Amino acid sequence: MADLDLIKSKLDIVDVVLSYLPDLKKAGSNFKTHCPFHNEKTPSFMVNPSLQLFKCFGCGKVGDAITFIKEIERVEFKEALQIAAERAGVDITQNNQYQNNELKKQKERILEANTLTAKLFNYILSTHKSGKVGRDYAQKRGIDAARISKFLIGYAPNKTDNLKKFLLSKGFTEKELFEFGLLVERDKKFIDKFRHRLMQPVFSTKGEIIGFSGRYIGTFKDAPKYLNSPETPVYKKNQILYGLYHAKDSIRKNGFVILEEGNIDVLSSHRVGIENIVAPLGTAFTENQAVLIKKYTDTVYFCFDTDEAGIAALVRGIGILEDAGLKYKVINIDNFQDPDDLISKSPDLWIEKVGSPVDAVEYLIARFTKGQNLSTSEGKNNFAEKIVPVLRSIKNPISFSHYLNEVSVLVDVNPKIFEERFISKTASYKNKSTKNQEESVLYPKTMPENELKLLSFIIQNFKKIDAENFVPEVFSDSRLKELFIEIKRNLKSDNFSEVALALNDELKTIFSELVLKDLTGYKSVVETAKKLYSTLLEKYLRREILNLRKKVATDDEKTINELALKTKELKSLLQKIRST
Repeated sequence: MADLDLIKSKLDIVDVVLSYLPDLKKAGSNFKTHCPFHNEKTPSFMVNPSLQLFKCFGCGKVGDAITFIKEIERVEFKEALQIAAERAGVDITQNNQYQNNELKKQKERILEANTLTAKLFNYILSTHKSGKVGRDYAQKRGIDAARISKFLIGYAPNKTDNLKKFLLSKGFTEKELFEFGLLVERDKKFIDKFRHRLMQPVFSTKGEIIGFSGRYIGTFKDAPKYLNSPETPVYKKNQILYGLYHAKDSIRKNGFVILEEGNIDVLSSHRVGIENIVAPLGTAFTENQAVLIKKYTDTVYFCFDTDEAGIAALVRGIGILEDAGLKYKVINIDNFQDPDDLISKSPDLWIEKVGSPVDAVEYLIARFTKGQNLSTSEGKNNFAEKIVPVLRSIKNPISFSHYLNEVSVLVDVNPKIFEERFISKTASYKNKSTKNQEESVLYPKTMPENELKLLSFIIQNFKKIDAENFVPEVFSDSRLKELFIEIKRNLKSDNFSEVALALNDELKTIFSELVLKDLTGYKSVVETAKKLYSTLLEKYLRREILNLRKKVATDDEKTINELALKTKELKSLLQKIRST
């Protein structure tokens, strides 16, 4: 048995989900709770133990235990498989399909060195006398003891060999530490990379310390303000966001993430209770970071610096989020430089601003018209040059048309002329594909809804409904008819896996969907199912009567009497159904 099959055989999806979602409760043949992947008031997240599947009928996510771990932990498949293997007690570390031993050892070595480094710097900042200058700076910036502890903030003393001596004593070599980005080479000697800096560890989404961002707190003008770890096998700066590990639960809870530019802003926001906030690390916001965000939410609130560089970053960011299919707004902090500046002066105002984001494009239109005389040709052209890149990035044709009309009014130009002159050659909205939208239902939408509903009742309550007496002909869709026949043949108990084994791939997909359908809102499942069956049976009889009448008109005289008799029987049965 392959490792994957072995792991699945040893995992129970109900136990797995329950370990993350303790509110999971029995609901008929399924289990049910609120979906962890999107905000919802009414629970629509279903788990079926027989099929070992979960399904959310709100956001559409569906899969097995490993898929659930992948989604809830926000990790790649290989990492989810490793987590699942550990839960199942299966050792897959020797299988080259999943692990490269050499790379694994190297990563473990880097993480160990980083963890020791973070703890040393945190100790110096929190306790040691050499950390006083760091403590004074942290106090001045409003970084309190709780944030220092939670984010493992530290201080790197202004010495060339402080960290080196410590890590050498722990069994590391200078060559290793240089490769890990903790030492640099100067005059053919290895010295500490981070000196006289407030140290902010960078955490992976699993909580591992994968790198550092050091904020210089000295007076030497030529020193870089921020110094970040180089890329290593565990740290890819364009694929991680500072603060994400500490923000992910709050992002899920609130349904959006605040994206800003500075590490200190993240710490300040946490201090006043707004924790769903992240920042890029020493790089402009990237497509990879947008993909990472998409694992946690579909909505981003920009709060970049209010200077020209921050506005330019906002314009680029809108384009990236449009390409990623994410929604976005702007937190307008007016004349404050950044979130930290606002929080230090008015914490309550920051909370208020987060609660009232504004339309991002409207914000930029207002920003770009400020100081421009739109009654002059020069003013109109200056404004158009700034806003056109924003309009070009907008994918949704309705949104594009809305903003195009607004901008055209401001510059007093016909929208068609404005589009032809500035936009149409490169506008990407015309090629928009909506195929990225996740389908929340797996079966074809052309299938009759009432027939699907009846079949879900039958599947989940076969014995109670006494569906043995139902005729397959009530299902006008041939696939549903075939599925019902297989259910009658195989569903002797609630062991849905036996039925699934008898189905082809298409029917198995439909069956899985209907097994997980939430039926707990009905007062009487049996009565509802029987009424639904009667309605469909009546429709079937009407169809048959109509067909018989057509045959009477075209058939030979010999069989007319037989057809007429059959029609009479069907009418009688139809009358009986109506009377009940």
